[in-house]
Amino acid sequence: MPYPAAYEKKTILVLGATGTQGGSVAKLLLQYPGQYIVRCLTRNPSSDKAKALSALGAKGAWGVFAVTDFYDTVLSSSLAHQDTPTDMVLQAVLDDPKSEEKQGKHSVDSVIRKAGLKGCFIRTGNFYENMILRKYAAYDKETDVITMRRPIMGPDAEITTLYVEKDLAAICKAVFDLWETKKSDFDGKDLLASGACETQRDINEVTERVSGKKVVFTTLLTTGIPDRDIMLQLYNSVGMYPGVKVPTPEVLKLGVKLHSAEDYIREKLLPHLGIEPQN
Repeated sequence: MPYPAAYEKKTILVLGATGTQGGSVAKLLLQYPGQYIVRCLTRNPSSDKAKALSALGAKGAWGVFAVTDFYDTVLSSSLAHQDTPTDMVLQAVLDDPKSEEKQGKHSVDSVIRKAGLKGCFIRTGNFYENMILRKYAAYDKETDVITMRRPIMGPDAEITTLYVEKDLAAICKAVFDLWETKKSDFDGKDLLASGACETQRDINEVTERVSGKKVVFTTLLTTGIPDRDIMLQLYNSVGMYPGVKVPTPEVLKLGVKLHSAEDYIREKLLPHLGIEPQN
């Protein structure tokens, strides 16, 4: 899509740019240098992922993509004594580095709304990327079997799913693109970045068809984190977003292409496992 010569570039600050979610947004926006200047904020600018990004900074941004990492093991051992990732986000977007109010991830939305900041809140579902990142999937060459192992969740728990690298980034870019002309559609609203509501059984069946291999699924007893176990047990009972039709009308209106489990399995999972996808 061409843009007029006078089009003003938008500077976007991406927090968590070396992670799966922030990285997907930063990399997509960097493909549109005529529209966006990308600045990235990370706690570890010397990491390989940080060095690979072409922009780094935190000032003068038109917009912000902010994501918190509540699994961060570097901070988890001493959260009572220092800022959590969530607090860092609040300090960045509220421009209040002296704020002493600690916030859990669940309460960030209400704080931002109360502060009157403009923006929308993008919810996610289960990441297809977790099949690799959390080692849910493995392939045994000797038995010629793919194993899927997930904690707590049974094969028929309904979860909303997304291909983060492509779909989350595309939805975020669409919001940035359309903000000036359709602000009322987004400001203060929730968007569910998910292209499907499916079960692990559905994903296993797709994996078998695309790989030509047998898939064996096992439910593990615990994640090792009691609160997370409770969350996953709720997925077994009622699903991830009960009663919500996915994709939602609000996301469909963005006009972005959403990707399926088959897309991710063909493009990422099977090559990672060393398996040639079936036609």
